[in-house]
This record gives sequence, structure tokens and C-alpha cells, in this order.
Amino acid sequence: MAHIALSKKERLRRQTRGQEIDRIPSLAGWIGGVRVLSDLAGISADEYLADPLAGVVKAALNLDADGMIQPTFPTKLEQIRTGLVEESHYAGIEPEALLDRADSLPDNERDVLSTFDAAAEERRYRDYFEKAFRDFGGIEPVPNFWEIGGHFPLYTEFGYTAFLLACKLYPEAVGKIWWVKSVRSRERAKILVRLYREYDLVPLMFCGEDLANNKGPMVSPAFLRQHYLPTVRMIIEPLVDAGVRLIHHCDGDVRPLVADYLAVGFSGFQGFQYELGIDPYALRRMRSPLGEEPLFFAGLSVSRTLPFGAAADVRDEVDYFIDFTDGGKGLFLMTSNVTGVEVPPDNLRVAYRYIKEWDPTQPRTVRWTRWPWGETHD
Repeated sequence: MAHIALSKKERLRRQTRGQEIDRIPSLAGWIGGVRVLSDLAGISADEYLADPLAGVVKAALNLDADGMIQPTFPTKLEQIRTGLVEESHYAGIEPEALLDRADSLPDNERDVLSTFDAAAEERRYRDYFEKAFRDFGGIEPVPNFWEIGGHFPLYTEFGYTAFLLACKLYPEAVGKIWWVKSVRSRERAKILVRLYREYDLVPLMFCGEDLANNKGPMVSPAFLRQHYLPTVRMIIEPLVDAGVRLIHHCDGDVRPLVADYLAVGFSGFQGFQYELGIDPYALRRMRSPLGEEPLFFAGLSVSRTLPFGAAADVRDEVDYFIDFTDGGKGLFLMTSNVTGVEVPPDNLRVAYRYIKEWDPTQPRTVRWTRWPWGETHD
């Protein structure tokens, strides 16, 4: 099919379904830094700051991205991050705060949903899709509604110390908070199933909250299997049953959890930190409960290759993605997290141009069986 040019939407749809494609699709949305984005967009920093979303879209169009996850973007010239949890903001919060919260919540689904405003939630999702169709310049929206992937990070409400201590001291209370949030998000998922059909969206969603740091899961996998993962399964089941394939965000050393992600209904992964020893070749041999090969939003490294590598390093990393996906099967080019202000814009241009130029119908030579940066750099 290399000689037949597909539309962005059809390219994404066919790759999601494991069908033949003309080239490997790419995704935008997680590129940071005002100067980086304005350079990619071909506009001044002042022009970008006057309309940041328009700048993000122009940058993505210049990269010829096929899809756009909900873009996270800077709105100030020197802004480094768009999301940050600082423990100092939660001084004085004790783990009993989670126990009190759980005690204040309903114990049955009827009461939980008595305050759920389905119409307001539908309006929120419709507003997003309508805005995406209007403002993304023909780039296909690939939703990443975080509330659909689980509600693990209670640390954003209570801080890390109180949250992690509560997991140890009051596991049932933590589990109840997750359950209540998830009952409501299951209803949101049902709304999204209808909207996916109505808007004829690519059956693909990116979600899943951070569960791990560089040393592994923040809490034990056994705790997650008992108290957390069943709530995630409850949320995503309507979408999975409707044929939407969900990609789980994978910061940190998630190796103890990837089989669990697949077991509850996720179809693939995004965001691996290869320097931690994560082996995508092993992950690709895994299968979903339906026997599907996994999908990969294969992340250009934002900690090594993109900020510190040369053009050859970037191309090597793209070749690595192509190698571990057996020629690009189920591969979508993306960054492993939001890129920083230190990333040279040309490295992003090289990656997105190189993936477009690669012909999936041509014979290839496997170049890398391990992450190339670790092979070629100290």
C-alpha cells in the first residue's frame, strides 16, 4: 500500500486495527517549551504566546503529525512544566484525611450516581471534540481523558506522604475513594462510547495514570490488584467492549504491572524509560486477553536522545522502534513524555521526517536489539 496515500484518519484507523498502511503514523501534543514550539511552528515567541493552541497546532502541522492527543502546552515564555506536584503544598495533611474522605462517601452505586450530571459530562466531551475538529487543522484527535484510565494519583489531592501512608494504614478507605470515582468514570466511558460512534472517531484512546517511579510501582502490585486495578477494569470495560483500544501511559519502571494492564483491558503502552531496563521486544511478545498484538505510542526519549542526541541518535532510536515492532506493526511515533525546553527543535523535525520516509513494504535490516543510546553512549 506504500504507493497509495492514506488520509491521516484512515492511516491511524488502519494501524489501530492491524491493517496494511502506507507509512507509520505519528502523534503530536506532548511538545513543550515556548521557543521550541514557536520554532517548529515558524512563528515568533510573541505570536505563539498570543494564541498558544494555534501555535501548537501549527507546529504539529509542520511536523505533518497524523493525530493529536489533548495538547499540553506552555503559556509563559520561561515555563518548564505544565503539571507539578510539590509535597510542600500538602504540609499538615495526615493519612487520616483519606479515611475521613472515604467515610463521607456513599456505599452504593445508586447514591454515588445520584449527583452525577451525565448531561454536563456529555457537553464537556462534545465541546472538546467540536473544538478539536474546528481548531486542529485536519489533524485527527486521539483522546486522552485521564479520568478514564483510573484514579490512582490521590497524591494530587492529599500529597504523596499522606496518600502512601494511607495505602498502608487504611487500604480499604483508599480503595473506596478509587471505587467511587470509578463508578462515575464508568458512566463517562459509556457516554464516550456513543460519541466515538457519532463522531466516527479512530477507535483509540490514550490514558492511564502514573503508578511507578524509577524504582518500580509506588505501592505493591498485590495492593493494586486487590484495591485499584478492578476499578480500572470497571471504568474501561464499556470502551473495550465497543472495540476502542486503550494505550496505558508508562512512566517509571512499570515492568511488574504491564501484564496487569493488558489483563484489565488495555491494548498497548506509551512512555517507556528505556534506561531503566525496560525491554520493548519482550513487551511486544505479550498479547491482550483477545489475542491482539500490543500497540505502541513509541516514545522518543525526552531524558537522553531528544535533548542530548545528534540527528543520527534520533534516527537510530526510530530504527529501534521499527525493529522492536517487527517493521512498524502497531507503532505510532510519539515522545515518551512532554519534551523539555532543552530539546533542539531540529531533533523533533528529524524524527518526524524520518518516520514518514520509511517504507514499510521494503526489506529492512535489524540494526538494534537493545536501546541504541545505551549501546552508543556512556
